[in-house]
Amino acid sequence: MNKSRRMIALQAKAWAEQGWLVLVPDLLGCGDSCGDAGDATWLGWLDDVRRAVHWAHTQAAGPLWLWGLRHGALLAAEAATRFGLDCGLLLWQPVVNGKQHLQQFFRLWTMGRIVGKERAEDDVSPERLSQAGETVEVAGYRLSAALAQGMRAATLTATAGVRQVVWLQLGPGEEEGPSPAAERLGAAWKALAVPFAFLRVPTPSFWQSQEITVAEDLVAIGSRLLAEESTAPSVVPAQP
Repeated sequence: MNKSRRMIALQAKAWAEQGWLVLVPDLLGCGDSCGDAGDATWLGWLDDVRRAVHWAHTQAAGPLWLWGLRHGALLAAEAATRFGLDCGLLLWQPVVNGKQHLQQFFRLWTMGRIVGKERAEDDVSPERLSQAGETVEVAGYRLSAALAQGMRAATLTATAGVRQVVWLQLGPGEEEGPSPAAERLGAAWKALAVPFAFLRVPTPSFWQSQEITVAEDLVAIGSRLLAEESTAPSVVPAQP
């Protein structure tokens, strides 16, 4: 989130200038929200999204979008299904498998051992402690067992009910066309009569770069994608 906040703010401002109501919530334990990362739970984050959507509906009428970056895409998709939201899903570089994503996070602990910046190698890994129900710390962030459990169980699944899905594949590279996961899920959404659009957008990996990086083309594309909505809309992002 720390690396992504600049891009989120730029896109939110661009949409606001188009007339959208854009709400960028700090979920429990994130940013300026109450608590710290160790207080967060997956169910709590889902409820944060639900309450954000409720607030947005009290402020404006029109089509609703949930906007999720990376693991936030899993959160947005599950919230839409769980709460029966009539919304579109705008997914930036979506994570498809929460368990694999969590394992990548735990690898930061292993890497710290390899470069000799952490404690003894015989320490019990945070992944094992988390599976045993303990809150763990990795790369300076506390992770509750309840949040880890929800992340492990989360998978991006094509379900009926959402108005449409727009998938933006981000990052450097010259690949063309959808990834295998996007192709599979796109076909599944289309089979459920849910319109699906895929677009590959070459960008720096701003969510993990050493310096704060801006992808101006992405903001322009995001603005163009939602410009076609004809009534005053609302956009609520689920943070990564």
